[in-house]
Amino acid sequence: MVEVLGCYSNRARWIIDKFDVIRDALDRIDAGKLCRPPAKNARPTQRYRLTDRFTPDELNQLVARYQAGEMSTALAREQGIAKLTFLRLLAEHGAGTRPRGLNPAKEQEILRLRK
Repeated sequence: MVEVLGCYSNRARWIIDKFDVIRDALDRIDAGKLCRPPAKNARPTQRYRLTDRFTPDELNQLVARYQAGEMSTALAREQGIAKLTFLRLLAEHGAGTRPRGLNPAKEQEILRLRK
């Protein structure tokens, strides 16, 4: 088959080289000389589902801290989750998110102080 490929393919040499590599690997496996690469440092497994990651008590503490005025970005970073994920957790627990930017009362106060 290799000879046929050599006759009809422009990339025959490349394909034949790949077959040689495969043949050599199979020979090493048959001879029992297949060496696996050393294991890399295993990363600690991370639990991805939020229900597995936080207990209900921890979630209640996070909601309380957010409602007390802590920034959602800081809380999310501290817990190792994305800000949008944290905001979704807040919504699931019935905690309203604070609006971004200035509310009208603060805007009026800034304008008053500036004058």
